[in-house]
Amino acid sequence: MKELDLLKKHWNNDQQFPKISTEEIHKMIHKKSSSIVMWIFIISIIEFLVLNCFSYFFISDDSKENGGPVYRFMIENLDWLSFGISIIFIIIFYLNYRKISVASSTHTLMTRILRTKKAVNYYIYTNLTVFIIAFIIMLIDILTVNDKLTLGTALISIGVVIVICVVFLGLLWLYYKVVYGFLIKKLMKNYKELEKIDYE
Repeated sequence: MKELDLLKKHWNNDQQFPKISTEEIHKMIHKKSSSIVMWIFIISIIEFLVLNCFSYFFISDDSKENGGPVYRFMIENLDWLSFGISIIFIIIFYLNYRKISVASSTHTLMTRILRTKKAVNYYIYTNLTVFIIAFIIMLIDILTVNDKLTLGTALISIGVVIVICVVFLGLLWLYYKVVYGFLIKKLMKNYKELEKIDYE
């Protein structure tokens, strides 16, 4: 946005500098916003492909059979749930990209930016929720599949699973904050610039 800040600084300046209209600044912000949403869409597709490849190559039939009934339920059903959620949000991101690409007015573009931000937040929180559910199911499976667990061993198992869950959850949250947070920050900067234009 440095070039946009420079243009705005010299906008309607008496110095010998090309005059930049509101419409031209709107077009620049429009193009940048469309590009950001396109990247959100592309990254979500990459995540979908990577996660499904991981599931296909690393979760074998043997691993399914070795687990208890709760674990097998998770592998067979939660995987499909995650698959469905990813497809739904990929479609939403694509539609957001299409709608932002054709947004004509400043108000419409601002509305689309806010809706994209909400969609990304819902996507992050939904994935984190699915992740937590998966760990809870794994914990239940550990405690129910082995009848020989003593109270001490059960507490240790619960502690280990909770630590692993917190670490993975933290890493996942960090990933979302770095990748999607960076894109949303740029998108909201565009939104603020549009607000200034709308009020001028």
